[in-house]
Amino acid sequence: MQWVFEDSEVAACSVSPGTAAVLTVGFSAARVYAEEGGKTGSGEGLWLPMRLVCTLSGPLPPVQALFGKLEGGRVLLEGQRLSALPVPCALQQPLVLELEFASGAQLRVAAHGLEVLPEAPHCATGAFQC
Repeated sequence: MQWVFEDSEVAACSVSPGTAAVLTVGFSAARVYAEEGGKTGSGEGLWLPMRLVCTLSGPLPPVQALFGKLEGGRVLLEGQRLSALPVPCALQQPLVLELEFASGAQLRVAAHGLEVLPEAPHCATGAFQC
C-alpha cells in the first residue's frame, strides 16, 4: 500500500519531550492506494487508521491545534521530495517532514527517523459514509 498525504484526516498530534523527543500524528483516515501510482483523483483510494511517529532532531513544535484534513505534505529525504510513502514504512535517517492542513496550519520538523504504522492494516475501507 502507498499512503498519500493529501485528503488524509489527522485526529491528533502530540509531542513527547525527552532526550529523544517524539512527534506522533494519529490519522483517523489516511488515504492509501493498493498499488504504487494508483492515485486517480480527490477522494478516491482507500482509508486506513494510521499513526506516523518521528524522532525529532530539532526544536519541539507546538502541535495542540493541528488536526483535520491535510491539503498536502511531503518528506524531504536525501534531496528527494516524497509525496507518498509505503505502508508500513520505517526511515532511519535524517529527514524533514512537512504537513499542510486545510485550515492553513503548517507543520515542518527535522527528524532522525520516521515510521508509518497502520493501526488496523486489514481494516482499510472505501468510505466512511453512513
